[in-house]
Amino acid sequence: MKPMRYLCVLCSLCMLYAGCKEERHTPEGGEQESDTLVATKPDSTLWGRMGNGTGMSALEFITEQGDTLELYRTDPYTGDDGLLRGEIRNAEDRFAVTISADQESMRTAVNVTQLEEIWEKAETAPYEEWKMWNGKLLLSSKQKQEVGTMNRIDTVDILWLDRDSLVIRNHLNQEITFK
Repeated sequence: MKPMRYLCVLCSLCMLYAGCKEERHTPEGGEQESDTLVATKPDSTLWGRMGNGTGMSALEFITEQGDTLELYRTDPYTGDDGLLRGEIRNAEDRFAVTISADQESMRTAVNVTQLEEIWEKAETAPYEEWKMWNGKLLLSSKQKQEVGTMNRIDTVDILWLDRDSLVIRNHLNQEITFK
């Protein structure tokens, strides 16, 4: 009989836990309270520029705070290559970079200057806003719902970025090209 009692207590706890979820209230205008791109994970993106020491196997990254990081393009412990999206054109280009936990290797590096250039000349509908977050591209769009308008945020992978085009993969595994 004791195992059955434990099972009942466990089921009760599971139901109690399932019922405890955060409620999101919609203001009277029908729109969500937040109209900006927000994520729940802390952002690990570093912002800055590439330095003169950048080469084929290593990046010299100068953060906006003035720190200089020497980063491997390939993680020496795992053999994983970091993802470089966009070109290393000149020292004026701004980059968003994520690094390994040991702060020795690049995970992702995105030429934000090129991304902004493509975004400005591309027809961005249905997306209205973008943001880099933890090496991913977040795209925002307004979605009409029965109760009003909701701000939808899609997290996408950048597959390709150059001076002429941006290719992303969305959550449905579809590739979308911006030119």
